[in-house]
Amino acid sequence: MLYHGNNEDLHPAHRGFAEAINADLLSVSNTSPHSKKSFYQEFSRGYSIGDYNTVIAEGSRPLYTGVIHKMLHGSNLVYLCADHRLYDLWNTSVEVHSAYSLMKYALGTYGKPGVRSIAQHGVDGIVAISEFVKDYLYPIFQDHVPVTIAHPYIQPELYKKLGRVDPDLDQKTAVTVGRSTRYKGVDLLVDAWPSIREEHPEAELHIVGEGHPKSYADTAGVTVRGFVDDLVDVYENAGLYVQPSRIEPFGVAVLEGLRAGLPAVITESTGARSEVTELDEQLITPATPEGLSKGISWYFSRSQDEKEELSAKAKIHGGQFGPEAKKQVFREKFRELQKKIDLA
Repeated sequence: MLYHGNNEDLHPAHRGFAEAINADLLSVSNTSPHSKKSFYQEFSRGYSIGDYNTVIAEGSRPLYTGVIHKMLHGSNLVYLCADHRLYDLWNTSVEVHSAYSLMKYALGTYGKPGVRSIAQHGVDGIVAISEFVKDYLYPIFQDHVPVTIAHPYIQPELYKKLGRVDPDLDQKTAVTVGRSTRYKGVDLLVDAWPSIREEHPEAELHIVGEGHPKSYADTAGVTVRGFVDDLVDVYENAGLYVQPSRIEPFGVAVLEGLRAGLPAVITESTGARSEVTELDEQLITPATPEGLSKGISWYFSRSQDEKEELSAKAKIHGGQFGPEAKKQVFREKFRELQKKIDLA
């Protein structure tokens, strides 16, 4: 399995996937993904990683290395798609602020036929982490490349702790968890909060994660908590989880909230919608302040009995995302994908 960055940069669920199939882990670059040095390391790595029958690209960046290895050794290249770079590229939703983003914009605008051709001939199989990911990859790979779906999971120790959480459904307190980055959409959620407070004056929002602007707290009812050591405490003192992402391939934090018994309001561009839909489709909203406001206000207006019923459903669905069960599913799905590749 090829990944970009240092050892700690590899997603822990993907590390577990690699362990499930006894795959070696190899970094393709240890520097910034937007630098010339990184491009050099990624291309040269394709020549030096040895003779493997199958290589797995964890995300889109290691695909460069994987394609070169495929050309040299005739290996099968599997794309573990858990990122949104190809989504951005295909939809040209890229802000041009560097030579790298300008290249992405040009490719997305003018080079789609070339990207499609390279992708279809370079990649032999895809493991998508959600149905949503499978859908947005289809215009690129179409029916030329076999696709399977394997969801990520909650880390073992946290999974155990969250199973014992009793959320505070009496309170109109929502929480969102994640680092500060535009695609997470926390700014949309903050923009939505004043209209939520018009209908529910006591509504509180707690923002957990590194890097969020302190200015968010200037909005009434919003608290910026930053990084916290104990997520259990966060979920025990909340009554709702919110994932306001503009684009989210899956969203393990959504699973954590469900495991803790928190119903979740999430955007329709979040891969975990496959699970939240099972609670109530009213919890799925457009990725806009208006959409988020409507969904959150709808939930806060539910009776206590309705909230408890949704919480019980959330517990059940979150409980399905334990590490051992999902690693076994990945192993089975990967072996099935290998058979399809061999028959192609």
